Parts: sequence; structure tokens; C-alpha cells
Amino acid sequence: MSDDEYEYEYSDNDEEMGEEDQFEYTDDEEEQEETNDAAVLLENTYYNAKGLRDTSIEEATVEFEKVVELEKDQPDFSEDKQWSYKALKQLTKLHLRSGTPEAMMAYYKRMLECIVEGNISPNAVEKGVHGMLDRISLLLQQGSDGSSSSGGATKTNMANPQLVARQVYDATLAVFHPTKGNSPNERLWFKTNLKFGQLLYELFETAKLQTVLRDLTKMDISSGTNQMEIY
Repeated sequence: MSDDEYEYEYSDNDEEMGEEDQFEYTDDEEEQEETNDAAVLLENTYYNAKGLRDTSIEEATVEFEKVVELEKDQPDFSEDKQWSYKALKQLTKLHLRSGTPEAMMAYYKRMLECIVEGNISPNAVEKGVHGMLDRISLLLQQGSDGSSSSGGATKTNMANPQLVARQVYDATLAVFHPTKGNSPNERLWFKTNLKFGQLLYELFETAKLQTVLRDLTKMDISSGTNQMEIY
């Protein structure tokens, strides 16, 4: 029997099948590629929205809301809510600066909901909350002395900044209350209450201040926190 009889002949179909096999994706690879595409889209939409903050509040709001919706539609990201948290934090700051307290409070409460429902790192939570409280303090300073904020930020125009401040603190304390909150966080609750007590002292609201001091003292006894922080 000659060698020619053992020679294998490749048809055109065999060559096409070989080429297809080289580029065939598994289900896992396709899912990973879709996840990567979704992550890029979320990131691009978020930073595009940030770029619109100083030119159009309306357009920036639409884009930040789009980030929330995009993440909601992605199973790989929807539970973490990290991009939603970032977007809602930006929306809160944006509407605080623009002097629209109702919208600002609505976005801030949604931001707090992200903390309750999502998987936001403790550092990101503290940074976001403390940043908001610092802006509220600045808002009150502007309301009392008429000065503009540092860093070239636009002065906000709130009709009743003290009311807005109390609403922000009340919402924050309710969420992080160590025993009653939806996201118990004794450290953050304590630090927020300290800031709130200082605010009430400056506003001469002695009755409310006494309540805050009682709460702080009780928590101080149970946790061993230094009483010097209170007094």
C-alpha cells in the first residue's frame, strides 16, 4: 500500500471549521466581556456627568441619574451600588450648591439608602457623610456672614439653611443609630452627633442640644469613648 493511500485530504469545510474553533468564545468569556463593557460604560457616563456640573445642572442631573439606572440594570454591579452611591453623592452636592433644598434632600436620602442596601466601603461612607456635614457647616457660615465659599465654588442660596442643616443631621443620625438605625454605625453616629451638638450650640437651640448631650453621654458610657470629646 502506497503512502498516498494514507494521505489525509482537507476539504474547504475542514479549514473553515479550524478557523472558527480558533475564535470561538465560551459562555464565561462572553459574560466577562459584557461585564467589562458595562463597567466601562458606567465609568464613562459618570465622568461625563462630572464634566457637565459647571455648565448645565439639568444635563449633569440627567447623566448622573443615567449612572444609577445603568447600574441597576447590571446584575454584576446592582447589589454593590458603588457607582450609584458616587452619582447620588454628586447630585446631593450639586443641588446643595444650586440652592434647591428639596432636590438636595431627596438625593441625600437616596445616597443613604445606597449605604443601607449596597456594599459601600466604610471609608467611602465616612468620607461622603462627613463631606456633606462639612458643606452644611459652610452653608450656615455663608448664611450668617454673606461670604462666598473658598476654592471658587458658587455661593448657595438657601432660604432657610438652618432647617436644611437639621434635616440633613436628622436623616444621617436616623440611619446610623447604633440600635435603631437601618445601617448601625456607632462610630459614625457618635461623630455626627458631636457635630450636631456643636451646630445646635451655635444656633442657641438649648432644648434640642440637651437631648443630643443625653444621647451622647449614654452612648459614651456603653462604648467607653472619651468624655472629653463631648465636653
